[in-house]
Amino acid sequence: MTRRLSIVIVHYNTPGDLGRCLESLAAHAPSCDHEIVVIDNASTASGLDELQARFAEVRWVRNTENVGYGKACNQGMALVPADFHLILNPDIVVLEGAIDRLVAFAADTPRAGIIGPQLLNEDGTIQESCRRFYTFWTLLLRRTILGKLLPNSRTIHRHLMRDFDHQTTRTVDWVLGGCLLVRREALARCGPMDDRFFLYFEDVDWCYRMWQCGYEVVYLPDARFVHRHRRASAKGAFSRSFWLHLTSLISFYEKWSLVVYVAKKWRRPVEVVLHWALDMALLAVALLGAYGVRWLAGPLFDDQLLRLSWYAGWAGWSALMVTVAFTLMGRYGRASLQRGLIWTAHLRQMGMVALLLLAGSYLGRDEVVSRAVLVVFLGLYTLLAAWALHWAHGLHRRLTQGYFTLERTLLVGAESQLAPWLASGQDLREAGVDVVGYLTDDPPDPDRPALGSGEVPWLGTTDRLADLVERHRVSQIAFWQRPGPDADLWTTLAALRGQRIRLRWILDEAWLLSVGARADRFGTSPSGVLDPDDGLAVRHGLLRPVEILFGTLLVVASLIGWPSRRRRRRRGELRAVEVDRSAGRPHHETLTIETDPDGWPLPIWSQTDLARSLVTGRVGLVGAPLRPDAALADPARLLTELDTLRPGLTGAWARSDDAPATGGSAWRTFFLNPGGWGRRPSSSGTTAPRASGEEVQRS
Repeated sequence: MTRRLSIVIVHYNTPGDLGRCLESLAAHAPSCDHEIVVIDNASTASGLDELQARFAEVRWVRNTENVGYGKACNQGMALVPADFHLILNPDIVVLEGAIDRLVAFAADTPRAGIIGPQLLNEDGTIQESCRRFYTFWTLLLRRTILGKLLPNSRTIHRHLMRDFDHQTTRTVDWVLGGCLLVRREALARCGPMDDRFFLYFEDVDWCYRMWQCGYEVVYLPDARFVHRHRRASAKGAFSRSFWLHLTSLISFYEKWSLVVYVAKKWRRPVEVVLHWALDMALLAVALLGAYGVRWLAGPLFDDQLLRLSWYAGWAGWSALMVTVAFTLMGRYGRASLQRGLIWTAHLRQMGMVALLLLAGSYLGRDEVVSRAVLVVFLGLYTLLAAWALHWAHGLHRRLTQGYFTLERTLLVGAESQLAPWLASGQDLREAGVDVVGYLTDDPPDPDRPALGSGEVPWLGTTDRLADLVERHRVSQIAFWQRPGPDADLWTTLAALRGQRIRLRWILDEAWLLSVGARADRFGTSPSGVLDPDDGLAVRHGLLRPVEILFGTLLVVASLIGWPSRRRRRRRGELRAVEVDRSAGRPHHETLTIETDPDGWPLPIWSQTDLARSLVTGRVGLVGAPLRPDAALADPARLLTELDTLRPGLTGAWARSDDAPATGGSAWRTFFLNPGGWGRRPSSSGTTAPRASGEEVQRS
């Protein structure tokens, strides 16, 4: 039976506060059908047994361990199906009519996902219980000594909403989790509290997700509760509460920060570079250590030790040989950090290093390195490089277990496929996967349930894929079926891969091989994975300095001729054409092309917008024509031919016989027909039709 209201109280070692809260609930009980649930997180304080006997009508759940605040709240909400769930801290005192006002407002305001009441101190003053989201400066002033030096900072006033009288009902960024009401539909759509937050920031994250899913967070001052707000996190830098607060803060920004999101999308190249840098640093340490050992053992040798400066060139040669050997032997491969130190593989890698260095040393005409130094160096570096691999693997494992390297993942498939997979008992977070929600094109259902014990909400259909990836900071998408013939969906997938989103299919089909997918496991299921194309990123990276230089020169040239073009536009001799180059992105991205009255583009030095776009990277020197090409016969090829999505001012197409170029030359196309927008006349003498683009006559 679904009740109108469930009241969930999470308790830990404050039986006095809990007793007072339950007394106030009994004195001012809501008029609707309701049930009270107390989740005790393995309290050790005495008095809980007496409270349980005294309030026998309450449902009591006593955990054997402290599972954290968010997880306990989810546990309580899952016990009682209800239209609304009221989360209360034990230090809340319910005032007369407060709960009824919350429920009545929620019933009349379907867009309100979370409603926070007005919280009062024990002396009747208003607490600052509604806030704006954190910013970098807010954190700096709230969590460092700067806050004490600048107590009247405008940043803090804005964060605490001191520019608001707290007497008016209004939407806010977030409300304190000590007392809030959540509606069932919002819970199903956004999911429960994120239990990665053991204590603190679970309320900020929950409210943020409500906004992301289209629900509002509302502050309702007509409903009043008393809150004994202790601010345990402010007791000092050595208190457990402080460190829990700091850990939750890091987890929140790991989850939602745009900077962290971008870093995660580039995680693989960054991991390789950092691993290589550590190997090179330890190479220098091993060389210095070997030199020191040889210097200490000087009396045992007849030959004089060479000066350390003589080893500089050899050190560079060693670094090159180590890089070549380790790369060829797979040390920087994808599985290296995941599997950790395997001595047999490590010794093979070091054997290759020794072979290359010894060969280089003995084949040289001049003695540039002591043989003793070389031998000791190889022994030391073998041990140090093994330690580096073991340490990197341990760090990777700890970050994964601490939920700091989770890949935010979107699932796409039918409920009949997703539900049993999520119910298979696998711990996805242990595998580094954070499931955001799922998409399905099953028949519409306004009450579509959240899957996986209510933790994986339904977020929409596949036509919202690009928007949801951007909104929820998704870095991986897992599909349970091959995309259909819809060309727009294939284009969207290709654009997402170009944005370094990992695409995964829980399928065993040959077409995955044709697009370069590799075999991998996803939870308990085999899958094919398309990783971000680092080769494309490298090519674009190498071209960027040239594009910026060319673009800057062209911007200057176009500005010189701007007055003349302005006069010609006024006379109707020129016009502007806006071309939509969204390429599957959730927002429109247009480029402006200046043309003559017949539609032929002006030379590149007269194209101000194209020149600016070349500087900013919206257009490349090399890429696809500006006019949208015909769909590929095999749309799956879009996933490998990512250059077809990025517009370029020239490319291989400019040299083909039927290309919309000028004279079949890539350079002539670049200068005189940028992007191939102009079309050659057809055999009938008329101009071949241009690609669809919104033409705008500018005065």
